[in-house]
Amino acid sequence: MRSATYSAIVLLLGTARIHAAPAASPQSSDTTGTAAGVDYKCSEDGKSYTGLNGSGTGPCQGGTVCKEGVPGGPCVWPEGYGAPGVAAIATGAGSATAASATSEGTASGVSVGGVNTDPSGSATIASTGSATSSASASATDGSSSIPGEFAVQSVTGDASQTASGVSTSTASSSSVSSSSTDKSTSSSEAVNSGQTRFVGYWENFSNFGSVSNAQLDGLTHVILSFIDMLTWTPDNAKFAVSSNGNFNSTTADTLRAQKAGLKVSAALGGWGLDQTIRDAADAGDAAITALIANAKSVVKQYKLDGLDLDWEFPNAQQQPAFVKICQGLKKAIQEENPKGILSVALGSRTTQKDPKTSFKDVDAMTQDTFSQLADTVDMWNIMTYDYVNRYDTKTGHQSSKSVIEQALAYYKQNGMALDKANIGFLNTAKFFGDVTTCSTENPIDCTMGGVEAFETGGKDNGISGWLRYNPEIDAGLGEYKEQAVVMRTDSWAKKPDDSTTAFEDEHAHAWYDQSAKVFWTWTTGDDNKALCEEFKSQVGGMFVWSVNQDEHGINGGSHMQALASCVKG
Repeated sequence: MRSATYSAIVLLLGTARIHAAPAASPQSSDTTGTAAGVDYKCSEDGKSYTGLNGSGTGPCQGGTVCKEGVPGGPCVWPEGYGAPGVAAIATGAGSATAASATSEGTASGVSVGGVNTDPSGSATIASTGSATSSASASATDGSSSIPGEFAVQSVTGDASQTASGVSTSTASSSSVSSSSTDKSTSSSEAVNSGQTRFVGYWENFSNFGSVSNAQLDGLTHVILSFIDMLTWTPDNAKFAVSSNGNFNSTTADTLRAQKAGLKVSAALGGWGLDQTIRDAADAGDAAITALIANAKSVVKQYKLDGLDLDWEFPNAQQQPAFVKICQGLKKAIQEENPKGILSVALGSRTTQKDPKTSFKDVDAMTQDTFSQLADTVDMWNIMTYDYVNRYDTKTGHQSSKSVIEQALAYYKQNGMALDKANIGFLNTAKFFGDVTTCSTENPIDCTMGGVEAFETGGKDNGISGWLRYNPEIDAGLGEYKEQAVVMRTDSWAKKPDDSTTAFEDEHAHAWYDQSAKVFWTWTTGDDNKALCEEFKSQVGGMFVWSVNQDEHGINGGSHMQALASCVKG
């Protein structure tokens, strides 16, 4: 997520957590190449590749072109841009995280009654689609038996729950082969064999003060997002202020009471909220030590099972500091909770460069990084979404099968143990306006404006952005409320409700609104389930951003139900 201040976290409709490179020049190739042990063949125009040994098929993105016989290929920067000869697999990147699952009916929900003064409370984004299962739960007024801001509400229903934890899954599939049997195991007990992880980020700025069992269906972890790092101390910390209801010291215990075995963490950072982490990394060891001391107070004060580091994103020069911060956080967590866990959010767009700094999201994610942190990080949350952003000049899927394949291939190549990886899903659709040369029949690969069209004075101008599936959230978006309502009613509501928007091979949807000149990209619940089923044997789990952003709010929604069905299956 991106915001200059906590009161400005309303950048729902126009923020992008990732940065794009210029479009690639076509390049022909008709020979088979081998790079990093991966056999592949480039397309004739050099825009995509096909793996010959189960390594996957996909397009070259972010300005790269396919070359054969180049170490680290198949997708590399063309001559004259970036570092010639240095290969990088092109992927998409993403944004925050967050999740909640849904179920048919179910019992008690949690309500927050805190009153705050920040009217702009909001956050970011996501996109997923629709499934078929329904979340029906009728709430009844209930009196609070738990101190603090949380009150238990009774909700009727008949959903079953499973105890949670984290699973180890052996990586093996046609797209990302898992030849290695040397799986990293955590020093904590964050990994329990036999169950797929399902991590839900719960964003403070859209929680309406509550979460129900419908949203917790299938979840093994909840990550409360985000801690206010501008005001924290070694003795006290609070979450970023929300007008919709805050988390407090009873939140974790209340959630665990709702769902046996649930692990509850808190997130540090987030897009636009991670400057404190960056500053500490650049200032040296003393500042890192102070950062970790403050983080330790979060675990103690909120009675947490762990922390999530959402630094978006360290550059190559900051790699040593990133490793130190991760190692220090894990030690501090386990001093408070011997079984405590550390998760880290990662980008999935591996070739797109920030036009201002020329850094890529994954510059610090090297083989050395994953080697040093093999026994430190328990979960890597790979943000396999927001693949297309406001620096791109062509329309495309924000999340898809190819995005996941390429991200996993990149991280596996760089030494990540994929049983610690979680792949991400969103509860929002993404749009790009002022797309004038496109068609409803062929909405992909149309020309769009890129940074010059979607930013004004170096800042997001709202022409591109996200629309949450839950329309109730629109009311809390401050200055962006009107824009959200307009996009929802004047364009999103008019999309065809049939197969014409489906890209079945990619498990993704896209549509071009001819009258409004708006391009939309999203995944449905069926897409989510298909992607989850295809990749869950390759990774440790799934995650979603964010709880309460699915279409039925506190009662869940079809997108979360689809994922819950997959992870429990």
